[in-house]
Parts: sequence; structure tokens; C-alpha cells
Amino acid sequence: MSALERLLAALNRLPIGERAVRVDGERLYAASPDRWLAALAWKTGLLEGAERRLIVRAVKPGMVAVDVGANLGVHTLALARAVGPAGRVHALEPDPANFRLLARAVAEAGAAQVTLHRAAAAAQAGEIDLHLSPVNRGDHRLHPEAARRARLRVPVIVLDELLAGEPHVDFVKIDVQGAEVAVLRGLERTLARSPALGVLCELSPGLLRQAGTDAEVLFAVLRARDLRPHRIGRDGTFAPVDEVSALRAAEAAGHLNLYFRAAGSAWP
Repeated sequence: MSALERLLAALNRLPIGERAVRVDGERLYAASPDRWLAALAWKTGLLEGAERRLIVRAVKPGMVAVDVGANLGVHTLALARAVGPAGRVHALEPDPANFRLLARAVAEAGAAQVTLHRAAAAAQAGEIDLHLSPVNRGDHRLHPEAARRARLRVPVIVLDELLAGEPHVDFVKIDVQGAEVAVLRGLERTLARSPALGVLCELSPGLLRQAGTDAEVLFAVLRARDLRPHRIGRDGTFAPVDEVSALRAAEAAGHLNLYFRAAGSAWP
């Protein structure tokens, strides 16, 4: 860990209590400086604004949605509003500290349509080490890296098993710091039976490589189900993009959120 990272980690340990930040009309809770700053960025739209507007456009009342890597719940609550009381949202967050804050936000929002799972998602059920970032509590990872991190053993569930009882699955958001391929491997049966399912997925080529895979594998899993990448506009609209261009943009920026959907799907 560099001197700057050690300084940021020390600052991130400053006690701030559980601070409420109102985002899109509902309270999220942060208990560390980095999560408080993230919540303020969500509130102002500097982060994840286009993705939340996509949810408003693409997710409709009565749908079943999944939030993998829910963190404090900014997308979980957006999905809950979109599916309404007749829909369902499954939210997965493995870190106990983040999960506690997620659960508080969901309870205070009265979002009874949300089912919370304190677990990671992967291709096989069991347990796995979660490598904790002391600087950014949205950057915990399921794979080790060169800089040693504290580890926490967390449960792992397979989405196909979790969702087997759902009559339909309509929308899945995945943001898991390079473990996206493992999540998708555990979602293949659901993808096969849900041709209209949309997948909002982060593409981070560097993190995928650290996890022992690459962007082509991620594209191939989704391509096999005719799910093609789309760039997301600031207003939440989306347009097709070829895989080469998407990968080039993700490499340049470090990461890129893409919306994968069947090429012939009707809008939205």
C-alpha cells in the first residue's frame, strides 16, 4: 500500500456515525467518509445517474429484478420504485457493514418488495474470501491482488438457484469488481429461460484480468444468449455498440457500464 493509500485508509476510519443522504427522495446511510462522499455523488448525479435513469426507462411495474453488489442500496431502491408493490427485487451484498446500511435504507423506505441476501454470487455455492478495501468500501473484491487486504469469509449463492422459483426474471444489475463472469456463469439457466432479460453490467477489463478472465469471456457468455452491448446515454436511453468499441472505451476509462439486451427486443 502506498503512502497516499495509507493516508486515505486512515481518514476512512474516522468515525462519522451513520449519516443519512437523501437520494431520489429516499435515505441512504453511510458510516465511513468514502461511502458518504459516494452517496453525495449519487445524490448530485455525478455517479450512477444515467444508470438510475435507465432503470426508470427499462424496468416496469410487476417485474422481477436483481441487484448483485448492492452496496448501500442506491440501485436497489431505484429498482424497488420501478417494479412497484407487485414486483420483486433481490439484492445481494456480502459485506456485513454495507449490508447493515442497505437493510436500514430498505426498511425505512418501506420496500417490502425487496428481499435482501447477505451473500456474494458466483458459479458455485459455498463460501469465499472477500478482500476488503480500506479506502473504498465499494471496491471490495472476491479475488486477491498484489497489495494485501484484510479478508472476510462470506457466503456465496448461485443466482440460478436463488431465482429458480421466480416465474420470470426481467432485469439484473451486476457490479462486482471483476467477478462479473463468475456471476454470469451462475445465471446461465436464468438467461436461457428469460429471452427478454436485460443485464446492466460493469465492464472493467483490468479487474477481469486480475480475476483470471477477460472481457471476451464476459461478452461470449452474454452473446450466447443473444444479449448485445448498448451504451447508456446521460438521459437513460441506450444504443447498440459493437464489442470492440465498448472494450476500447472501457480500457480507456478503466470501467464502463453497459446494458446488454437482445438485439430485437422492443423498447424499452
